[in-house]
Amino acid sequence: MKVLIATMTCGEGHNAIARSIRDGFSAEDDVRILDIYAHLQKRDWYGKAYLFLVKHFPKSYTYFWNRLRKKNPERRYGRLVMGNTKNAIGEIERVLAEFQPDAVICTHNYASNAFCWLKIHNRFQGKLYSVFFDYVACPYWEGSVLCDGIFTPHEITHTELISRGFRKEQLLPFGFPVNPKFYEPISKRQARESLGIGEDEYVVLSVNGGFGVGKIASLIPHLKKAKTGGKKLRVLVVCGRNKRAYRKALKLVEKRGYEGVDVYGFVNNLPVMYSAADFVFLRGGGGSVSEALVKGVPFAVRERAVSQEKENGKLFAGYGVSYIMNRISDARTILEKQMNDSPLQTEGGGVLYRDLSVVKASQRWSLISAHSTRSNNKSNNLRARSFSCLEKDPAFFVA
Repeated sequence: MKVLIATMTCGEGHNAIARSIRDGFSAEDDVRILDIYAHLQKRDWYGKAYLFLVKHFPKSYTYFWNRLRKKNPERRYGRLVMGNTKNAIGEIERVLAEFQPDAVICTHNYASNAFCWLKIHNRFQGKLYSVFFDYVACPYWEGSVLCDGIFTPHEITHTELISRGFRKEQLLPFGFPVNPKFYEPISKRQARESLGIGEDEYVVLSVNGGFGVGKIASLIPHLKKAKTGGKKLRVLVVCGRNKRAYRKALKLVEKRGYEGVDVYGFVNNLPVMYSAADFVFLRGGGGSVSEALVKGVPFAVRERAVSQEKENGKLFAGYGVSYIMNRISDARTILEKQMNDSPLQTEGGGVLYRDLSVVKASQRWSLISAHSTRSNNKSNNLRARSFSCLEKDPAFFVA
């Protein structure tokens, strides 16, 4: 089967989702990834604008994000939303004509909005799916209502989507598509051995997205001030592609003589780091939250988180799996509570979310494969390969 995965660079999360979905297909499938803005001379303007706002004006970003979420969902293809996607229409049609995919999967709602607009104008009639990439709906999701299916991380997201015009049968709670490497079995002991970390150490992981957003170095002194109750603390700081933050963190560690602090740039062994960790400080995006849930590691959403990151954090704080930081100094209090008083980690090795079967759902993405079944009405369907319980369990979530 030929599958086109349409993404866009807005941070690194949507591209990571695209790669995760691609890696879930079999070798027999022809799968291509299209960044809908990659053809433009200023193709990275949106990603840079997003990162600039998130870094320097998080309150302003959140204000406009919340305002746009309240707009009338019936105005799906207004001037503002189509202004964000019109530059991609020509390139999308060129790729469709050349590749002629059996199905399209979008990892950003701008991409699915563009394909839905093409459907309205009878310029695309193929099977269309989109991935709901957070646990709350961001602005303009209502423009994707013509998709054949929306892959959601969990049924807890469905009420909001239905209120925006989606039909219940469109919503497919397959879990969040994290990298298949997160499902590879590795014990905490094995993970720590590969990283040179002792079994008796308490390991804190700081992840800041692929582009390294936020006050990365500033978190380290607050963690080092924490009263560990005699436990040996080890801090792993991942700066992503932010070279400036990487140099700053290294300089701080060297200047203050901090022991037990390892600073990394962009890494390819993040699943191993999660397996080695006892606690994670993260931004709060749908991807990083889901990675922590898959690995069964409690987490805190960082201060200065924006809109959807805050909402994700609030949601899982309500389920007793996470903390919300209001200021950077909260890191010390949270770490002390986690290490000494009342940790979120429950007995049983990471059973963190009570009746939420998030991990069960997420694991199914590693088994997803699109295949073409041509029935009498010549329709194509996306289904899960080698996972018979999907047929037995239409609700997908049985404890």
